[in-house]
Amino acid sequence: MQNVIVPLNAFERVEVLEKGQTSFIKLIASSGAFGIEIRRELFSEQDPPLESMKLEIEQHQLFTVYSAPVELWNANHQLNEQELSTIFEEGKKLGAKWVKVSLGHFSKEQSNVSHLHFILKQHSDIQLFVENDQTLYGGNVSNLKAFFESASEQNVPVKMTMDAGNWYYSKQDIDDALSQLSQYVQYLHLKQVDLENGELVTVPLQKNIGHSWEKVMNSLPSNLVKALEFPIQPKERTKEYIQMMTESEVLL
Repeated sequence: MQNVIVPLNAFERVEVLEKGQTSFIKLIASSGAFGIEIRRELFSEQDPPLESMKLEIEQHQLFTVYSAPVELWNANHQLNEQELSTIFEEGKKLGAKWVKVSLGHFSKEQSNVSHLHFILKQHSDIQLFVENDQTLYGGNVSNLKAFFESASEQNVPVKMTMDAGNWYYSKQDIDDALSQLSQYVQYLHLKQVDLENGELVTVPLQKNIGHSWEKVMNSLPSNLVKALEFPIQPKERTKEYIQMMTESEVLL
C-alpha cells in the first residue's frame, strides 16, 4: 500500500522559506510519496495563494495534510474555536483532507467536547487529527487518553496522530503510550530522537534493533499512513526513505 507522506519540515528550514513549500511538490511526487503535509509555520512570501497551491498539488495527484501549530484547547481549557475555524477554512482552500493540531490544555472536567463536535459538524469534509506534541501537557499520555476517551464516548470524529519521537521531549514512556493510545491512531509521524551534547535532537532514521521509531511502527497496523518527519538531507534522498518504509529495508 502506498501510504507515505512527506511533511515540508523534513527539509532544510531556510531553503523551504526561501524557495516556498510549493517548490518541493514536484520532488515529493516524483519520489513516490502518497501525499504531502503542508506546514502553516513554514509559509513565506514565496508561496502562492492557497488555492494555487491546491492546483499544483492536485496536478501531481498528492493527498494533502495541513498541519498547524495550534493548540486545540487553550490555557483556560476552552476550545480555541476561532483559530480552529480559521485552520479549517485554510485547509479547504488548500484542498486538505486532513487537518492536524496539538492537544493543548485539555481538562476532562472543564473542556467542552460537545462544543468541539458542533464545530466539526460544520467541517465534515475534513478529518481532524490531534497529535502528541513536545509539551509536558499536550504530549502527556494521560491527558491524551482522557481526551480521546471523552471524544469516543460522545462520538466526536477526531483521530490521533502519534509522533514516535515526541514522547522523549514530553518525558513519557513509549510502551505506555502505545498501550493506552494505539486504538485511536490513524496517522504516524516517524522520527528518531537521540541525545547529543546533553540535548534531544531529531536525526535521520536508521534501521537498528532498539530504535524507538521501529518499535512504534511495528506495534501499529502496517497499512497506517506514515509521515517522514526527520531531516532529509540532501532532499534528493526522499525517494530512498520512502522505499525504506514501503519495502521495510534501509537504502543508505
